[in-house]
Amino acid sequence: MPASVTRATALAPGGVPGLGHAWMLRTDPIGLFASLRPYGDIVQIKIGPQRVYVITSTELTHELLVSKYRAFDKGVAVENFRDVFGFGLLSSEGELHRRHRLLLQPAFHPDRLADYLAIMRTQILYRIESWRDGQVLEARSEMSAITLAVVAKALISADVGDELAAEVQLRLPRLLDLSYRRAVGPLPVLNRFPLPRNREYAALVARLHPMIDEVIADYRRNDTRRPDLLSMMLDARDADGAMPDERIHDQIMTFLLAGSETTATALSWTFLRLSENPDVSARVSAEIDEVLGSAAGGPEYADLHRLGYTARVVDESLRHSPPIWLITRRAIENVELGGYLLPGGSSVMLSPYLTGHDPALITEPDRFDPDRWSRGDATRSLRQAAQPFGAGPRKCIGDSFATTETLAALATILSRWQLRQQPGTTVTPRAHQTYYPGGLRLVVTERARPD
Repeated sequence: MPASVTRATALAPGGVPGLGHAWMLRTDPIGLFASLRPYGDIVQIKIGPQRVYVITSTELTHELLVSKYRAFDKGVAVENFRDVFGFGLLSSEGELHRRHRLLLQPAFHPDRLADYLAIMRTQILYRIESWRDGQVLEARSEMSAITLAVVAKALISADVGDELAAEVQLRLPRLLDLSYRRAVGPLPVLNRFPLPRNREYAALVARLHPMIDEVIADYRRNDTRRPDLLSMMLDARDADGAMPDERIHDQIMTFLLAGSETTATALSWTFLRLSENPDVSARVSAEIDEVLGSAAGGPEYADLHRLGYTARVVDESLRHSPPIWLITRRAIENVELGGYLLPGGSSVMLSPYLTGHDPALITEPDRFDPDRWSRGDATRSLRQAAQPFGAGPRKCIGDSFATTETLAALATILSRWQLRQQPGTTVTPRAHQTYYPGGLRLVVTERARPD
């Protein structure tokens, strides 16, 4: 054992013979992870016969993601999704990931955000113009419809992508639910058997793949080139040549599924927090009215920089209720972290929810307080703790796109409507593939516009 390894990892209590902590991970994973802090910076849990190392320390989470990322791949959880995402940015490793990230990076340069904002406004306005005063929205479904429309048009601006977007919207919730069950099951070998849930999963995946292939073929066949991400990928070149169509396929699937669900979840949580905090909601509405006035078309790019308090609300929502609550890794060699040894081949779990609620770095972490983001030196510790998009070289490539979309959606929606949790309903936080407010229903009320 290396001399630098001085600390032993404890095994979390509460495991069930044969299942370990799998049932707790299935039913209350946030509660399970939060209960681990007293047992050390790295704590073992069991999922069936497998031991998994959970990192509870913000400092060690940052060390793994930033300075020691090369010692880890993304692990078995991502391998379980490879039949969905293939080798897109979410699931690729090593040189392939590095090469494709470099090819795609220009599409997410800050200079492109103004172009994307025009797409965002159009799709958001189209959706909310159908709302009616007093209407009750199922938050997850409605926000997903908005964010999927945005991502789909940014990816595939030609009409040929519309059928694909509609299919993803219909199938995505069930696909994500089945994906999570496959990832945390105590016996991964069961994913290979022709069980009903596996057949359903395979059918959902099989429906989407040929639709994506047809979109790419249509662009090729008609020599379609538009200011969208698909056209950019078709034209991208580096020293090794063009990106093959099968890899373009994987990127489209990744952006459609991951890029829409996470932002929809962020919006759902934010509207819930505004509903729970009327004083915060009033300040957001007042700022939006001041910046946008009577404009009916949503914010221009220059307006976003004037929505300072609303942006802090987005930051606080992402810290408090990060859609991506779980990140998985696997050590590809023996690794020392903070005096602990992670053996080569061991599975590791990290949680942006845990770091975002670190009491050592954040005062009253369970309290929703957007003003904490404007308190000078405190912001440095907040930025260290709040990692809703991960950190290091594998940080989400679309983080600026997602935060811009969330801010634009809030400004556009709240300039016309007020959304409040339906009285008498109960919201149940659910940590599955994403962390979302289950059962959230929002009542739409028309707002009077300023003169």
